[in-house]
Amino acid sequence: SRRAALAAGRVRSPVAWAGSRSPLPAVAEMAATQADAAQGPPEDRKSGAKSGYTYWKRDIGDAHVLPDCTPKKLDADNGEAAKVAEAEPPKASAVGSRWNAAGTWEEKDMSGPARAELERILSDTGFALLEGEGTKVVVSKAEVSGDSQAYNIRGRPRLGFEFKVKCSWTGTFEGEEVSGDINIPELDSSDLDGFEVKATGKGGDASKKAADALKKGAMPAIKRAAEMLSNNMLQA
Repeated sequence: SRRAALAAGRVRSPVAWAGSRSPLPAVAEMAATQADAAQGPPEDRKSGAKSGYTYWKRDIGDAHVLPDCTPKKLDADNGEAAKVAEAEPPKASAVGSRWNAAGTWEEKDMSGPARAELERILSDTGFALLEGEGTKVVVSKAEVSGDSQAYNIRGRPRLGFEFKVKCSWTGTFEGEEVSGDINIPELDSSDLDGFEVKATGKGGDASKKAADALKKGAMPAIKRAAEMLSNNMLQA
């Protein structure tokens, strides 16, 4: 019988016959299929046109749509400029840093420089607290304390401060020599119209009159000094 023949080895089973087939024909067929695909469509092969599927090939029919990656030699001038640009350290303005190109929130302490700048503005000989016919009162000495911060908010710089200002003043008032002191307990950048000027005179009645006039008359000058401070610090 067939079963006995199989057991004797005279007849091979279909499974054993299939397993004994050599894989070489299948491999050769696959290689031929891949070679045909690499050569492109049949019409291109007939016309002799070159084709391919790798991005670095530039001898195909649609090569014009690919970016040019041909190496280019750098000029000597450009090379030197690049070296100089790399050697230069990043520059930062008074508020915004070079890294913050997007202009997001940035905060910087400016207390020391801002106090010194306001003292300089108030003590300038050309800056008058009170001026009129026969009257000119200037600051002889200024002392500023407090904190200041510079902000960069969405690309817009702003200076904030909360200062206490003490000044010694001198000059002439209605033709008479006068002197005294000024105290500003709170000079706040968020309310430059709401600060208080406390003035006292030294000596006679003329200085006392001048002090009374300074309580209101010096406010525009102090506000102007605060605005000059902001402009100077943000443009530094």
